Amino acid sequence: MTPRFTPVPAVDVDPDLRSGIERWALSAPMRALVKAFDGDWTALTRSTDGIPGYLSALDTFSERWDTRFGLERNFAHELTLSEKQVEIVIGAADALGLRSIRPPRHRDYDHVLLLGGMFRACFTRTGYAAGLIRAGAVRTKAVTALGAHRPFGADDFVLAAAAGLPELADEYEALDACTRLAFSLPEPEYADGQLSDTAGGAWSLRRYRFADGTPVAVAAAPSSEPLVRCADIPDALVWFAEHVVPVCPGQRLLMVTTPIYVPTQHATALRILGLPYRVEIDTVGYDPRLLSPPLKEPFNPSKYLLGVRSSIRALRDLLQALDADAP
Repeated sequence: MTPRFTPVPAVDVDPDLRSGIERWALSAPMRALVKAFDGDWTALTRSTDGIPGYLSALDTFSERWDTRFGLERNFAHELTLSEKQVEIVIGAADALGLRSIRPPRHRDYDHVLLLGGMFRACFTRTGYAAGLIRAGAVRTKAVTALGAHRPFGADDFVLAAAAGLPELADEYEALDACTRLAFSLPEPEYADGQLSDTAGGAWSLRRYRFADGTPVAVAAAPSSEPLVRCADIPDALVWFAEHVVPVCPGQRLLMVTTPIYVPTQHATALRILGLPYRVEIDTVGYDPRLLSPPLKEPFNPSKYLLGVRSSIRALRDLLQALDADAP
């Protein structure tokens, strides 16, 4: 039977982010995960460096869950797990926020930010956000769909063709096509970009206008390591704030992603946008119950373990940024 843990609040439910990070990292579901994989909780928490040292030790411990080996997440291998481990992983993922579905905290936002990914992510996240706005559940002054020039994998071509978009070949093309489809956008009012022979050197930006006049941008960010990889989420968020829209203190941003990535990407957004720009970040995952069968992505326990590991690392980076930002 899947254990039921008390849900752990998001790290920013109160102003003290350090306490929120500590609460998440030392929570009962995290303790259960460590124990389920033969970890010594006492040894992990023994660091004289406090929570920073513990998060570093937890990061090292979670290497046993890393099955990507440099691959995209959807091509990661599966771990061989016992029935008991599977139950604990699912229960912990529920409590740690990797499976939760909740509405946005507010109705009004200065900006709605849709994070890209492979085809399934581009299609589902843009459609969910457009539905929230059309239904009046969310009101916003602007929308940006943000990704990178990342080539498709094999299953992306299949999914795009099934959705009637067989011509697509990379993340930005998919994000642009899915945003236009979800928001019923006309031709762009503005388009710019730069081609590159390197994996992450290219960037693109198109600006549209929704039927009610709301500006909608679709952007592909360049990488901070263009010779090595495509842009990642931190690269994209930095580029968004510096090149796509002006981000000002006191603004409220809603970020839409996939539920399994909410804790990781929320912590990353707090670090990249929340701290330096003093804006409020709300991160929600789309509701998978609204998806048609071809687009449903049944996340297995191995994927949830990858998600927990990514969250640990994102929280470690956020804590380091907090320390650097302290007066």
